[in-house]
Amino acid sequence: MKKFSLKLLPFLAVIVLFITGNAYALQDLREDADNFFANPDERYEKIIERVEKSAHSDSYRGAVLLATDDEIILFGGPKVKTREGLPVDQYTTYNIGSCSKVFTAVAVFQLIEAGQLTLEDPVSSFFPEYETGKAITIRHLLHMQSGIVDYVNNPRDFWVNVSDEDLEPFIRRSFRDEVSDEEFLDNLYAAPLEFTPGTQQEYSNTNYHLLGMIVEQVSGIPLGDYLQEHIFDPCGMEHTTALIVGNETSVPTVFGDLLADGMVDENGYTMAPNYERGAGGVHTCVADLWAFDKALVSCRLTSRSSFEEMTLFEMDYGCGLYPYQKHAYGHSGRDGTYTTENVIIESEQFGRIYFIASCSSDAGTYGQGSILQVALSALGAF
Repeated sequence: MKKFSLKLLPFLAVIVLFITGNAYALQDLREDADNFFANPDERYEKIIERVEKSAHSDSYRGAVLLATDDEIILFGGPKVKTREGLPVDQYTTYNIGSCSKVFTAVAVFQLIEAGQLTLEDPVSSFFPEYETGKAITIRHLLHMQSGIVDYVNNPRDFWVNVSDEDLEPFIRRSFRDEVSDEEFLDNLYAAPLEFTPGTQQEYSNTNYHLLGMIVEQVSGIPLGDYLQEHIFDPCGMEHTTALIVGNETSVPTVFGDLLADGMVDENGYTMAPNYERGAGGVHTCVADLWAFDKALVSCRLTSRSSFEEMTLFEMDYGCGLYPYQKHAYGHSGRDGTYTTENVIIESEQFGRIYFIASCSSDAGTYGQGSILQVALSALGAF
């Protein structure tokens, strides 16, 4: 397989989106109670009031951003501190879990546009021992239509080479990144499909884990390095990394059960970047996600046709994106100790609105969902 060359993506050289401090500045906003900062424009008054009320009533603990293409409507970081003991701000980083999938999808489309992949390439081209992969294409993986079992949420049916007796300790090993790619692939090759590729859609982390491995094969560099060089840096995402353990600046709150199960370290952080690779593992903040979302929808990272494929929801899943009601799309993510929502809303009143929120899973997940529903309702996205 040919190695990826920067020469094949000349458009990336002109995509560097220099982000000025003013783009994320909070000093010009009105400071409200409990670490909320609101745009004083009267047009936003009602939605600000409703979102803040929802956050307070549900005791939300995390970071939330509501913004247009041009300005912040509301930022809030209530009831929590960073690792340095400071109030949460727009640069506080979280593990965004499955919201990471959109970055993997963008990487795949960049390689397609560089002539290194096609949507119709069979998975067996990259994993020759995978006989079943002859009927599964890159498109099937991207749109969750492969029929491949989810190694995260359905481990018994994926890890078919592991006995029932050994399954629990084996999964604990995977949480510590002690399961090799070879073991992963051996089980993939042996596991039966859940349905014929292309006939149904079923969410499976395995699809994006494989896509991450394919990006590495084609580009010749680790996935985290690819994302840094071709997505994070061009978007000016200075607070974003991928597949690095324990560098989040936020603080997980309640994780005793996860620690007892060996899923996180003593500070509540996940320990298995290779286990998350492609399907998760991006650590970022609401300000950087805002920058990425704007670059994504304006097609500064991929072509228009690629973006249209990413937002083709014929079976309710695009490519790292899925529809929220009828006028919004994005992705949710959960890695155990954190939950994130990254949603792009097309509103009649304000145009495109970005809703981005991250919190500690056991200390605000319900509140986060409530805030999102309030925002969707207030913006007419139902």
